[in-house]
Amino acid sequence: MKIDVFGAIFLDKYLYEDDSGIYREEAVGGSGLSIALGLHLLGHDVSFYGNIGNDERGLKVMSKLNSYGFPRENICIMNGITGLFVARNDVVSKVERGVNAFPLGSDIDSLRGEFAVITTELNKESLKKIVSNKWKQMFLDVGPRPSILKEVSLPKDIIKIGNFKESKVVSCHIEKLGPDGARWSDIRVSGNNKVLPYTIGAGDLFDTLLIHGVLRGREKNEVLRLAVELAEESCKIPGGFKLKNVIDKYQKYLEPNSDDE
Repeated sequence: MKIDVFGAIFLDKYLYEDDSGIYREEAVGGSGLSIALGLHLLGHDVSFYGNIGNDERGLKVMSKLNSYGFPRENICIMNGITGLFVARNDVVSKVERGVNAFPLGSDIDSLRGEFAVITTELNKESLKKIVSNKWKQMFLDVGPRPSILKEVSLPKDIIKIGNFKESKVVSCHIEKLGPDGARWSDIRVSGNNKVLPYTIGAGDLFDTLLIHGVLRGREKNEVLRLAVELAEESCKIPGGFKLKNVIDKYQKYLEPNSDDE
């Protein structure tokens, strides 16, 4: 099955300081790109649509994506700066949208397919075009800018995902509740109720695992439980792209069902 993912591209920079010293890390970022890369590493056929600048940041991101064998043909290289996300001790300190603020440079007008994953990192006009196209199923993470959806007409069957704060702006089918777990309509999975140190990126990992589970035909309760447990596990290790923190340890739980095609 084919998954088209639409989102922003950032170079993420993380700085952690404590009594033992300073730790720095750079990673590919953006919710849409993180979800697409995660689904790719889990074995899905993914196409990603996003904008990147023709600058040093962009070269770093493309090099990292190449190391993962990630398909890059639908990434549009634009004259401008690549998005930048900076966090210090797991607190966001700087965000530059760069060319993510522009309409998608790739041709999306005629796109039709099986599955689409969308985030509100996108330019609003591009988002409107994507949701107006025909898909077997669409997943929309209403973050990080849920307010732009007030001017967007969404299909009735789109599955909306958001955290507690975002769900107050746009009603979501699936709500990420942090230490309290997650819910999907009337199904609720409890979390560990612990405040963990490295939470940035955990929401993107949750989305990745949830979409992966749905496409593999797993039950909602099982999908939620695994997404919550692995998102919590990932928060014990610093850095942004979380799947790499858990994929080896939990690979047997992430494999397709035996009856998958």
